[in-house]
Amino acid sequence: MSKPHLNLIIREIKADTLGEEVSDLLEKGARMIYTSGVDMGVRGIQVNYYFCFDHHEPSQHTILRTYLDRKNPVIHSVTPVTSQADWSERELIEFLGITVEGHPNPTHLWLPLDWKEIYTGEKPVAHPDTERINTAPPVKPLKDNIVTLPLTTIPYGPYHPAFIESNYLKMSVEDEVVRKADLKLGFNHRGIIKLMERRDYYKDLFLAERVCGICNTHHSLSFAMSVEDLAAVEVPQKAQMARTLLCEMERIQSHLLSIGLIGDLTGFRTMLMHAIRIREEMQDCLEVVSGQRVTHGLIALGGIRRDITENQTDFILSKLKIMKKSVPQFFDQCQSNDVLMGRLKDVGILKRENALKSGAIGPVARGSGLRIDVRKNSPFAAYEDVDWDIVTENGCDCLARIKVKMRETLMSMHICEQCCDKIKIAPSSLAAKVNELPCGETISRSEAPRGELLYHVVSNGTNTPAFVRIRVPTFINARIMLELIHGCWLADVPAIISSVDPCYSCTDRVTIFKGKEQSIVDMRSLGGRR
Repeated sequence: MSKPHLNLIIREIKADTLGEEVSDLLEKGARMIYTSGVDMGVRGIQVNYYFCFDHHEPSQHTILRTYLDRKNPVIHSVTPVTSQADWSERELIEFLGITVEGHPNPTHLWLPLDWKEIYTGEKPVAHPDTERINTAPPVKPLKDNIVTLPLTTIPYGPYHPAFIESNYLKMSVEDEVVRKADLKLGFNHRGIIKLMERRDYYKDLFLAERVCGICNTHHSLSFAMSVEDLAAVEVPQKAQMARTLLCEMERIQSHLLSIGLIGDLTGFRTMLMHAIRIREEMQDCLEVVSGQRVTHGLIALGGIRRDITENQTDFILSKLKIMKKSVPQFFDQCQSNDVLMGRLKDVGILKRENALKSGAIGPVARGSGLRIDVRKNSPFAAYEDVDWDIVTENGCDCLARIKVKMRETLMSMHICEQCCDKIKIAPSSLAAKVNELPCGETISRSEAPRGELLYHVVSNGTNTPAFVRIRVPTFINARIMLELIHGCWLADVPAIISSVDPCYSCTDRVTIFKGKEQSIVDMRSLGGRR
């Protein structure tokens, strides 16, 4: 039975040797996961660079840690060494005021370039006669910090029909070719990471579950695995199998929705309707097991909150029997549509070497032939106890990524059947008792529908964590998405975005900004691909 424990090595280094240390790990086959920073008070600003060794040493992880002076925090960028550090280091610049020397694009992801002039300038002064404070917008317009090329500017958001969530993708277009694109985040900020530092671990479990609606089980499971590792408890067999079942049911409904949206965004609304119809079968299963269709609340610290009965597993198996006929039929219909296949084939090409170099994860990586999957590379829950294999495609385009999701949906159904059978005969224990947590830290990873999900939890010995850091799949894949958009046809942008399947609720932190006047074209006025 797999355990949530990971082999974690923390190496404290000097800031001026960071580049050499990172290069050394990459040469040894490490993959960079994330970079985070924490203000530790008197000791300075703690900066962590996370690495894993998926193919060489499963479950082996390394954190390179250094401390910076709070008064003058300066660090040399490792983005020239690996582009995987790009957005993470921009976060350090934005959230902690760290000067990252040598970064090729040290601009803000969330805040406008001139945010200091607006928010940290002189305080508003009351008028001497009326004693009223001028609340009018600033005379100097905000810079939108995206694209300023002398070409036609195409706004794609922040409230665009192609996005269920809000974001702002802005492109400079020459004729119908995208010459440059950049992404603005921050429209879904809720401050969850900060809230976790002020609540106990049991309340934080509920916060983690609400990071994202469509992959909430993976968030709550990743947080729970971190806490269980700190407490050194072993989760019962039945709970591990139930967790695996929940994760795979969540993957099925997520992939079906994503496949349907690809059709919708490329002009095939009927494809979305069929996907939603079939997806309802799995939504019924989740509702029977948990009583809810969005946040399920079944993950508990040490196990699961409620039992999954034999009647419930029989219901799930009956639904899976129906889906084993309807899902392949639906996928065959999608792939027999020549127009749809033409919109996806050879579009948004991400070659295998580029996927590896840029740190692609999830279906984006597997669509380029990379066998990267946390469930196999660093097994958690009960994935070692069921029969399954990693799904990959070698097409490296939008079509390959949708095929990965189709085949993964079928594989997840196979895993769910095994879990239901094993739950029926597993011992009845549902959760292990989690006592007081000692001082320490750990990381946990899970494979969410969109890819690798990382949680870093640090305990200070109290019932409240010292800090929590979360790196979601979209934080990595959205940066790669921009690279795929560069140089493509404008009409192919929705297909590329939907094949990557970004989730901005997971990714966002904070900011709102206004753009200055530019040449604007309404996306609805654009025709098809030429």
